[in-house]
Amino acid sequence: MKVPPRGLDGFLASPPTGLRAALIYGPDIGKVKETAGRLARTVVADPSDPFNVAMLDGDEVEADPARLADEAAARSLMGGRRLVWVREARDRAAEAIATALDGPETDTLVIIEGGDLKTGGGLRKLFEANRPDLAAIACYPDDARDLAQLVRDTLRNADIRVSGETVQYLADRLGGDRLATRNELDKLVLLAGPGSTLDLELAMDAIGDSAALAVDTLISAAADGRPEGILPSLDRAFRQGESPIMIQRLALGYFQRLHLAVVRKNAGRNPADAVKSLRPPVFFKAVEPLTRQTARWTSEATARALARLGEAEIHCKSTGYPAEAECGQALIDVARIARLLERGRR
Repeated sequence: MKVPPRGLDGFLASPPTGLRAALIYGPDIGKVKETAGRLARTVVADPSDPFNVAMLDGDEVEADPARLADEAAARSLMGGRRLVWVREARDRAAEAIATALDGPETDTLVIIEGGDLKTGGGLRKLFEANRPDLAAIACYPDDARDLAQLVRDTLRNADIRVSGETVQYLADRLGGDRLATRNELDKLVLLAGPGSTLDLELAMDAIGDSAALAVDTLISAAADGRPEGILPSLDRAFRQGESPIMIQRLALGYFQRLHLAVVRKNAGRNPADAVKSLRPPVFFKAVEPLTRQTARWTSEATARALARLGEAEIHCKSTGYPAEAECGQALIDVARIARLLERGRR
């Protein structure tokens, strides 16, 4: 059975009786690991307990299919339930996993972690079938609403007050990977401290060196109409661990703000004032290039750029789609739109 995103918290808080195994997969590896950890703690208090937890990886299951079946059938010597946790499973392990789960029923829970598995692949086909004892949980990057809620929940649980403006800024800057997002939020909790208020200035200082800023130069190159600078910068971003979805999301956020500034310019403000009016405030290093781009772009052109970036984001989220190539092509297309604007002024 598939576990829908809106039902995930309830599922993890109280897994259904009779659940034998869960496949947790998707492109957001940090969210995969976090979700697997939450489910694991419904079975054992300490997921690192060597007596009640068997840790395997996908290669082991492929090389020795009987190993998983033996672990799934074993009973705890110390009392309580057992957990079998398989990491980095691939579709090649689907047959071995299916065989193990067809064995005698025990109270052992099997958790399978996978990456960005294809629709119709062996593992998803097995776990998405109409079987109440198996569950499939997809982990995709957080959208803006999920990120904002995660920020609010994390800070509220730490007894830290935060304004809506600061929440929006953080939601715009975080989100490529759940684990990285958690790390950044933990840093903010330590900096602010319980009982305090996290203001926008502190958030900007703390997150200013995050992964988001690593691609600002890349996005600005597209907005400046420099397609020749896209691919080298994009290659560096990918080597540093950036994901195509994260880059597309940041580019969309950037051009949404550029579009709003251009609309305000059209209403009579000069470009500098239009940029200064944006909320949350533009990060100080981005003020000059965004002001320059506001003067250059038209609202029709920014609308075209947003449409192309939105299309690319959908493609990048599609399993099996060449996400890195589409990410680069979309940014090059946007840079060409900007270059046409410049030619139109000559």
